[in-house]
Amino acid sequence: MGLPNRIVFASNNSAKTADVAKFFDLYGIALINYRELIDEQVFPKETTDDQIGNAKSKAEFIHDLLPDEYVLGDDSGMFLSAFPDRFGLVTGREFKRLNFASVQAENQYILDLYQAVGDRSGYLSAIFVLITPEQHILISQGRGGVAVSTEARGEFGLGLDTIFVTETGKTIAELTTLAQLNYQHRGRATKSIIAKLQGDRVVWEANGHELGQETGIIYGVLNVSPDSFYNGEAVGTVAQSVAQATQQLADGADIIEVGGQSTRPGFLEITAAEEIARVVPVIQEIKALHPYAIIAVDTYKYDVMEAAIAAGADIINDINGFTDDARKLVLLAKTTVGLLSMFNPRHKPISKDISADMLAWFSENLACLEEAGIKRERIALDPGIGYSKDSDVHQDLAMMNTVGNLTLFGRPIMTAISNKGWAKQLFDLPKESRANLSLVAATEMYRRGAKILRVHDVKSAREMTSFVERLKNSH
Repeated sequence: MGLPNRIVFASNNSAKTADVAKFFDLYGIALINYRELIDEQVFPKETTDDQIGNAKSKAEFIHDLLPDEYVLGDDSGMFLSAFPDRFGLVTGREFKRLNFASVQAENQYILDLYQAVGDRSGYLSAIFVLITPEQHILISQGRGGVAVSTEARGEFGLGLDTIFVTETGKTIAELTTLAQLNYQHRGRATKSIIAKLQGDRVVWEANGHELGQETGIIYGVLNVSPDSFYNGEAVGTVAQSVAQATQQLADGADIIEVGGQSTRPGFLEITAAEEIARVVPVIQEIKALHPYAIIAVDTYKYDVMEAAIAAGADIINDINGFTDDARKLVLLAKTTVGLLSMFNPRHKPISKDISADMLAWFSENLACLEEAGIKRERIALDPGIGYSKDSDVHQDLAMMNTVGNLTLFGRPIMTAISNKGWAKQLFDLPKESRANLSLVAATEMYRRGAKILRVHDVKSAREMTSFVERLKNSH
C-alpha cells in the first residue's frame, strides 16, 4: 500500500494532535488536524466500552467530509488494575467532571489514589483507525506504561505520561521521541499502523506479549554461566545480574535472555539441576523488580525449560529446535510462551547450498511444532550463525548472506552474531575488540530482514535500529 505524504487527524484536541504528529514525523509523514482543512465539527457521542468503535466513528465522520484524504481516528484510555471500575475509556470525562485546573492536578489526583494501594500496575491504551482514500480500514493498538509511578517524572510527555513507568524503569515522559515510539501507547499504535501500510506487520506472541518488529526487537544477552565464551569471567551474583538486566532495559532492550549453560565450541555440559540453580533465581528477581519485562531463557534441556517457565520465563531459545525431545513439544503446547527455534541439522550433512538446507529444515521444523499444537505466531527463527560445522567461516558468511531468504516463512528472524568467533577468524580480533564489527554486521542483518538482534551492547543496537528506520522513512 505504501506510506502517504500526509494524514488528517480526526480530533479537536490540539495537544493530542501534536503528540501523535511527532511519531508520524519520524516516518516522513505530515499529520495535520482536520481543522486546517475544514471548520471545526461536533463528533458523534462516544461509547464507554468500545474503543475501536469510538476511533472508527471519528475517522468515518471526517472521512465523509474529506474523502480524498487518509483520515486517522483515535481513542485512548487509562486502565488501572487497582481500580477496574473507574477510568478506562471515560478517563477524560472523569477528569473534566472533577474540574481540575491543570494536567499536573490530574496526575497528582491519580498519585494520591495510590497512597494506600499496593498494586500499581496499569497502562495507557490507544486505538488508531485509519481510513484510506480507497476506503480501506486499518486498525492498530498500542499500550504504554506498565505501572503508576510514585511521583511525576520527565518533561517529554503529554498528560499522564509523567506518571506511567515503562518497561525501562523510566516514565514515558523521561524518554525521547524515538524511545517513546517503542514504549508509549500512541507510539506503539503508530508503529503498528505504519507496518500495516507497508504490508509487513509480523508479530511474535510470547506469553501474552505481542512483539512487533517495526523498529527491531533488541534481545539483550545476560550470561549467568562462568563458562560463557564472551564474559563468563565477569559473571557475578544474582543482584549483579539483575542490575545488568535493569541497565539493558533502560538502554532499550525488548527482551532479556538469561543463559546458564554455555554452548560455545567445546563447551562442557552441566546438569539440569545446576543450570536451574543458575537461571531460576535470576528470572525470579528480574520479574520481581520488573514484572512486565520479557524474559527469555537459552536452554536445550527439558527440565530447565519446565523450571524456567514456572519461574516466569516468557520465551525459550533452544539450539536444538525443540524437536529432539518429545516432552518439550508437550510442555510448550500447554503454555503460551514464545519459541526461538535454531537451525540445527545435528548429524545430517550440510550441502553447498546452505540457504536451501535452512529453508528445508525450517519448513519441517515449523510443521512439527504446529502439528504439536504450537501456534506459528509464537515461533521465531534463528539461522544459527556461529554454529558452523566448518572451520573457515564459509557457512557463517553464507548464512549471513542469505538470511533474508527466511522471511518467506512470515516469522521474525533472529541473528546472534555479537562478538562471535567469525570475527576472530576473519580479522584475528580478540573478543574484547569485536564490538564495532559486531554492530556493522548487525546493521547488515537488520537491513536484510533479521529484525531480532541478540546483542551484548543493547544501547548501540537500539540506536542503530532507530537510525535505520528514521533514514529509511526520510524524504
